Order: sequence, then structure tokens, then C-alpha cells
Amino acid sequence: MILHPSLASADPLCLGSVIDKLANQNIGSLHLDIEDGNFIHNITFGSKLVKAVVQATKQAISIHLMVSQPLFWVRELAPFAPKWIFFHPEAVNNPSEIIAEIKKIGAKAGIALNPSTAVAPYQYLTDKLDAVMVMTSEPDGEDQQFIPLMVEKIQQVSSLFHPLECWVDGGISADKMPFLKKMGINNIVLGRALFTTDDYEKTIKQFSD
Repeated sequence: MILHPSLASADPLCLGSVIDKLANQNIGSLHLDIEDGNFIHNITFGSKLVKAVVQATKQAISIHLMVSQPLFWVRELAPFAPKWIFFHPEAVNNPSEIIAEIKKIGAKAGIALNPSTAVAPYQYLTDKLDAVMVMTSEPDGEDQQFIPLMVEKIQQVSSLFHPLECWVDGGISADKMPFLKKMGINNIVLGRALFTTDDYEKTIKQFSD
């Protein structure tokens, strides 16, 4: 199981310390959610903070663009050489254009699908993509709880987008791991389940085993 700690769930006043604690951990990447206040009603990280994170770590960086203009952000992020960039195809008319731009800057390309977004309409992108991220929660004012029905969506993605990697993001806790493993999920974005604990190494091991 490959874990991607989401820094948006960490204490923003302690990001430097958090990054230091994760420096030697067995993780896939440090995960940064960029939210513009338009696509969803929240604002998180901008390019200055992304640059600071990149300069502070040797870990790979994965980016999740929850923005209304992903093309602008892909180009803005190019100097920081992220390993992964996920965007929401719901936000654009021509997802292939965004995928091509992501590949152009040397990153792997993924789409992220909100809980209400149908899977099948985007199957045509399979041969262009590297991964699909299933959002297993949404900004609901209730700490973004895991939505049980998303299990069916994960199964759809695993089937329709085979052999792409399937990531999951949202409300993932330790009790969800057994069935996620059974479905072949091996990339999990981890937020509060990690950053509300005192021992990152112990928690990462618990989720990875």
C-alpha cells in the first residue's frame, strides 16, 4: 500500500515540522491539494507554498487540482517538477488538453472524480492517463466523511480504466483498508487519519501493512 500524506490536513502553522517528520518515511509522495475557492468553496495552497514545500523535501510531490482553470495551474507548477498532477475533468471542456500539458511538463497525469461524477463518460481517456482518483468524500461540512457507496465507484474505475492505477482520497481510516486491499487499491491519500496522531511512523506502518 502506497500512502500519500495530504498536507492540507496538517496544522498549517507546523508544516515545516510535519515535512521534517515525513522526510524518511516510506511514502509515495507528499500530497498537495490546490483549491481556488471556485471549483470548491475553499482556498488552500498557492504556488509560493508549493515552492517552499519542494525546497524543504526530497520526497516526491503529488498535486490535486480542485480548481476551475487547471491549465493555468499546470503551467504554474511546471518549475516544481511534481511527479503526479490530478485534475477534475468536470472543470473543463477538453480534458485531453490538460492531460497533454501535464505530460509536457514531465508529470504523470490523473483525473479525479467527485462522488457525483459519472465514471463511464471519461473512459475514452484511458490510453492518455496514468491514474484515476476516486473521491470517497466531498466537502460536506462534516469533516468529509467516507461515503460507503463509493465502493461501487471504485469497482467501476478498476474495471473501466484497467490497467491504470486507482487512487482513493477522502475520509480513509484504518478500518477501510481490508476491503480497499481486496479491490486492488494500492494508492491512498491520507489526511486526518495520519495528522491527528502523534506517531507518524506507527500510523504509516499500520496503513501500509
